[in-house]
Amino acid sequence: MYRIFAAVIILFTLFMNISLGVALETKELTIASAVTIALEKNPDLQTLRLEEEIAKGQNEKARLLLINNPTIEGNVSKKDKPEGEGGGKFTNYGFKLSQEFEIAGKRGLRIEVAEKELSRVKSEIKDKERLLISDVKDAFTKSLSLKKKSGLAQEIVSLNEELLGYTKIKFEAGDVSGLDINLSEVELSKAKQALLLAQREYRESLLALQGLLGSAPDMSFAIEGELPSEAPGMPDKETLKTLALSHRPDSNAAALEREKTESALKLIKKEAVPNITLSGFYDRDERRNAVGLAISIPLPLFDRKQAEKKEAFAKAEGAKIKAAGLNKTIEREVDQAFSDITSAIEELSLFRKEILLKAAENLKLLNLAFKEGKIGFFEVRLAQKDTIEAQFAYIEAQTRAQLALNAIEKTTGGAVK
Repeated sequence: MYRIFAAVIILFTLFMNISLGVALETKELTIASAVTIALEKNPDLQTLRLEEEIAKGQNEKARLLLINNPTIEGNVSKKDKPEGEGGGKFTNYGFKLSQEFEIAGKRGLRIEVAEKELSRVKSEIKDKERLLISDVKDAFTKSLSLKKKSGLAQEIVSLNEELLGYTKIKFEAGDVSGLDINLSEVELSKAKQALLLAQREYRESLLALQGLLGSAPDMSFAIEGELPSEAPGMPDKETLKTLALSHRPDSNAAALEREKTESALKLIKKEAVPNITLSGFYDRDERRNAVGLAISIPLPLFDRKQAEKKEAFAKAEGAKIKAAGLNKTIEREVDQAFSDITSAIEELSLFRKEILLKAAENLKLLNLAFKEGKIGFFEVRLAQKDTIEAQFAYIEAQTRAQLALNAIEKTTGGAVK
């Protein structure tokens, strides 16, 4: 009895492990999980994040109390003694310690430039994340759409197989001709071919999605989710523009770049003022010891940072122009996204209220009429074709609606989801 019980436990354990393994292998990825994986593993984003470490290093350097290291100098020399002093040699030596000091508030401006650069890099990383999230959601939406189409194509194959079976039964009863059977077989072959094409496109879309996620190709990779079936509510266009300009990280990065270049221009102007170098020295020779301080200031007679000033001014003006141009670009993107979502909402509502219901109802009635011998194969095929086209068009409408929603989220920097 004990052995039987133990065997049952072992078999149950093996069954659970196999079932768990199958469940893990066939676990489908949601869009939220896909975004999380992409933010962690995307190679382009990982490379960009390294720039933040560079900017942090520059910020630490800018905060040094003294930007230049002290300099120490030394000298040793031999000198002959006068003959009256018995001959021989004197040893003379000395050393000097020098330190350059910044003046005119250069350190504060240098820190300000470094902080602006670090903030700009962080905003650029966030903007890259914004674009990556949008790309992943678009790719996921397209894959989900192809998955729905593949499932619909499988249903069409089943429907044609069922229709072929009814046609053969009617042929044996003498209600239809052999031509109807041939036509039904041709339609079934076309449906199978369309299914193979839909499955191939779905697999290719999954591989493209895995590339965005930074994952190796995996044939067991699968996704789950639903396309929108109802029209979502949207703020008005001007509200979307306001949200976009205030939430978009690229807009923030452009503003920080403009501020950084303005601070850099001020720094260059300050650097035209020479720094002061203080030195303490000690010298000893055969007759005396000398201790003192020295001060040195370069005279800006030739190099007064003329070229650097022009370059900094050009960069500051370029940053202003770029920031203004980006704001206009953002407004155009919002206009386009708002137009797309408005059109997609209208199309989706039309399908939901009229087209799908009527097409499905017509097909159901005609299939019933065909089985009862009231109509022929061609009428059923025509209704079937109309319904199938309506269903595929509905998936396309759902896809366009979701892509439009993704575009709204992208253009507003995630302020509207």
